[in-house]
Amino acid sequence: TSRRQRQMCKETENILLGKVEDIYNSGANDIYVIKSEDGKQILLPGTKEVIKQIDLEQERITVHIIKGLI
Repeated sequence: TSRRQRQMCKETENILLGKVEDIYNSGANDIYVIKSEDGKQILLPGTKEVIKQIDLEQERITVHIIKGLI
């Protein structure tokens, strides 16, 4: 599994959001492109407020979804 195939979950509720499809650099910060199981695309900013932990061994990125983000 490549890095861009890692699972995403919500920090507090441990809900799987989908898999990382791509990561774009927007200049200010990275944008994580997540594809959910139903095919929807979720864009998450690569900020400390949103990306809480990246666990390479477990292939999991823990995120905090702030109000209005998705």
